[in-house]
Amino acid sequence: MGTNWRLIKAMAGIDQISNVVQKNAAIAEESAATSQELSAQAQMLKEQIARFRIK
Repeated sequence: MGTNWRLIKAMAGIDQISNVVQKNAAIAEESAATSQELSAQAQMLKEQIARFRIK
């Protein structure tokens, strides 16, 4: 019974690690998409600001 219990605990631990890894991957993808969007917006703002000239 001790070996089975250890195996069950190990498998539960692996499942938890897997869940965390999947969540981290999803967050990384969201962060990358947000970063690209912010970069595009920053570029648009830069282009709009470039139209103004200080006299």
